[in-house]
Amino acid sequence: MGSVRRPTWRQFLPFLLLNVVVSAAVVLLVLFVFDRGDVLPSSVPTPTFDVARRLESAKPTPAPTVPPSPTPVTYTVQPGDTLGAISAKLDIPIENLMAANGLANPDALSAGQVLTLPSSDDPPPPTPQPPGVIITATPEGLPQVIIRGAYEREDLEQEFVYLENIGGVAVMAGWSLYDGEGNTFTFPGFTLYRGGGVNVYSRAGNNSVINLYWGMDEPLWVPGKVITLLDNTGKVHSTFGVPEG
Repeated sequence: MGSVRRPTWRQFLPFLLLNVVVSAAVVLLVLFVFDRGDVLPSSVPTPTFDVARRLESAKPTPAPTVPPSPTPVTYTVQPGDTLGAISAKLDIPIENLMAANGLANPDALSAGQVLTLPSSDDPPPPTPQPPGVIITATPEGLPQVIIRGAYEREDLEQEFVYLENIGGVAVMAGWSLYDGEGNTFTFPGFTLYRGGGVNVYSRAGNNSVINLYWGMDEPLWVPGKVITLLDNTGKVHSTFGVPEG
């Protein structure tokens, strides 16, 4: 029989070297891959923001400016003042003064009282309409309107009759003044309070709460005439004889 020849180590040497080379290559490849995974890419952009825009948006929104309310102008009533005199002095319609101060009676003033003066831009209050029902009695008692006198006589521009109420509130719509010679003045929607007075001028003009106008074109009150005040029922409340001089 023939003998079997065993391989020598020299025959295995190439295979061992090849195995060593392959193993080393694998190890180097693994190390290379892991080493690149730990390195941050140099191309990652740095985040930026607009500082000016951030600061602008952080500013608080200013609140709207509210203009201050105008300080009201006032007038302090002096001893002897009347609403009519104040109206003439300040060139403010008496109706506007009453409306601005909530006054119902133009004669209810007292020294030291502070009046608010309305602006010249304020519209005048509406003209009161004559009431449908005439009231002659009030809780204060019956009205007692009397003729105090006729003044500045025979001067059409200045001539007037002065009436005063010393009783309860008088709603005088429909009342009348008669001169005894066919001339009659009929009161419009008008209220005269206790202690209040009203001037009835002979000439034409614009009525107010203290001045009424008859609308005549010549003086009325000559000596000897008798002035008669009647209410809306025809009842005589007062008479006055125009004196001499």
